Amino acid sequence: MNNPLKQQIISSLQVLLKDRYLAWLIGVFVVLSFSFLMYLLFSVKGSDLQLVIHYTSFGSTNFYRDKWYYLLTFPVFVILMVSMHVILTYRVLTTKGKDLAVAFMWLSIFMLFIGASLAYQVLKIASLS
Repeated sequence: MNNPLKQQIISSLQVLLKDRYLAWLIGVFVVLSFSFLMYLLFSVKGSDLQLVIHYTSFGSTNFYRDKWYYLLTFPVFVILMVSMHVILTYRVLTTKGKDLAVAFMWLSIFMLFIGASLAYQVLKIASLS
């Protein structure tokens, strides 16, 4: 009894692994994302203090505070980003070709670095309070 979803996933992986450069980029992206995820999971610490989570120049207060578990949304973001970007890379590869898929994967790695720098700054501020 063959599962059509399982066959589709296997064929998708075969298409992605045919191109070594793209497979290497996906591997680098997944390893960097996993290391960023581990950093986030070990950096988030529970606290009774409320953290600044949102800033706006509109309204009566500029800084909005919430509990520490707001910081757990960062690892969730990384997990969603990795899964969606790999799936989108496959879709771009099959519809638009290798060149655009490689560019999209480089953009994904760049976005991961931007997200890591922002999360680092937020965690640095959160550890002060």
